[in-house]
Amino acid sequence: MYGWRGRIGLLVPSINTTMETEFWRIAPPGVSVHTARIAGGREGTPEELRNMEQASKHAASEVAMVEPDVVVYGCTSGSFFEGPEWNDRICEQLTAITKAPTVTTAGAMVACLADNGVKKVDVVTPYVELTNERLKQFASAYGITTTKLGTFDMLDMFDHAKVLPEEIYRKVKEMTTPDSQAVFVACTQLRALEVLEMLERDLGKPVYSAVQASAWQAYRAMGVNPKIEDCGSLLRTLASTEGKPVKMPPLVRRSA
Repeated sequence: MYGWRGRIGLLVPSINTTMETEFWRIAPPGVSVHTARIAGGREGTPEELRNMEQASKHAASEVAMVEPDVVVYGCTSGSFFEGPEWNDRICEQLTAITKAPTVTTAGAMVACLADNGVKKVDVVTPYVELTNERLKQFASAYGITTTKLGTFDMLDMFDHAKVLPEEIYRKVKEMTTPDSQAVFVACTQLRALEVLEMLERDLGKPVYSAVQASAWQAYRAMGVNPKIEDCGSLLRTLASTEGKPVKMPPLVRRSA
């Protein structure tokens, strides 16, 4: 059977053309990726992002049929937009349906930053102002400060995939500050994976992406090391978890 080392149930927005491709790129022998699409429109409006929560339940029931070892809710804004409690609820709902631990991209974002001791981060997104503010609020709830945010300012989520990797590289380079400990490129529709290694080498600090962080947390949950050497330092940290699945601890929020 394909997926004898692990099966990933990947839930992506219906318009997403990037995440599934990048997940297959970093899938090692023995790991399979099984995708279901979350119905929704192209515009990342608050209404559409909220509707995705309900639509994800249907997608989860479909991917549950392959008995995944981990489920990934692959939308950054779709998991942070209404705050930490909303993100937690998504995980609980999808785990109840699939009987597998659930990773959300927003959860993976704060988890990879916290795991690597990052308290100050520069962020690049394709989002509009309201969504960017919600992202900063979400990170702040976990004690992570956004030192600077650069955006492509695009409401149409399908168009996010049209941003070329070299454009992402330039945007990250031009907006990164000396004060940040790392950079995070948000949105699973942005093709950031291709330039992470180059950016880390040129900036001298960790650079994470939404897809990369989601994969990192999924592989940790399965205890699988994909042995990917050219997609950023985060995936290389999985060498220590080979054969030792890491139960995902609750994310620690900052005290009020």
